[in-house]
Amino acid sequence: MYEHAKLVGPFAIGVDVGGSHVACCAVDLASGCVVSGSEAERDVDPHQNAARIIDAWSATIGESIRGYGEPLCGIGVAMPGPFDYLRGISTISGVEKYENLFGLDVTGSLHASFGNAMSALSALPVRYTNDAAAFALGESLGGAARGIDRVVALTLGTGFGSGFIANGELISTGDEVPPNGWVYNLPFDTSIADDQFTTRWFVHRYRELTGRGVTGAREVAERVTADPAAAQIFEEYGRRLADFVLPLYRRFRGQVVVIGGNIARAFPLFSPSLERRLAELGEKIDFRQGNLWDKAAMTGAASLFK
Repeated sequence: MYEHAKLVGPFAIGVDVGGSHVACCAVDLASGCVVSGSEAERDVDPHQNAARIIDAWSATIGESIRGYGEPLCGIGVAMPGPFDYLRGISTISGVEKYENLFGLDVTGSLHASFGNAMSALSALPVRYTNDAAAFALGESLGGAARGIDRVVALTLGTGFGSGFIANGELISTGDEVPPNGWVYNLPFDTSIADDQFTTRWFVHRYRELTGRGVTGAREVAERVTADPAAAQIFEEYGRRLADFVLPLYRRFRGQVVVIGGNIARAFPLFSPSLERRLAELGEKIDFRQGNLWDKAAMTGAASLFK
């Protein structure tokens, strides 16, 4: 998958901005493959001033393409919100991370930070998307959903993200998808989906059943073989996810559902109950774990130039 001889181009840089790190790589937009040797990553203190954060991002991008001679289409960035993705201006506030970027023209700041030392980058266009959309685009371009026309993608972790892909394009408007393509705020059970399919639900449900605390889904997964309550939680999770996803899948006329995020790593623990519940509802859905993992968002961000 990563052999340079198989890459034909065009190429773009994909950047994944996390809460305390930045990672980037060059991506072949024809195959979705990451260019060998182009991956770079570093820790970033999200409480630093804006100039230091931008310099860290630009230095990592420069490290990614150092010695890489192919022409580039642009730089795609998977950016946490809130963010003005169209104009490239940070509106991050109230989340205790990257708040010093509020109001900043990130594109202009990156170009200025590249400066003379990386003058070739200073002329490249920069495009942005959120991390869940980047996951969806990445898995569609070069991952578990490559070659499939209609994809429902979900990220399951501290939040509940989503992306709907049709013929390689992100769909966020129209009757086939929820407003903005977002599912986190859709009603489910007694609240919204973001409360019911994320880490918070595992923590709450385990305490409800046992009276004991856990840090998240991973810890519950580690207890499955010895703790009936942990096994019950994953059984419930699969059935509930089937109930939630099925109407979305039918409405979108999906062909596959791809899941990512930390909870998706426990897919073997909840896939049996999910499949049983779908069968009870008269449906069989091709559910897949994403296979790009930490490269999905970078690949998807780069695909903004496809």
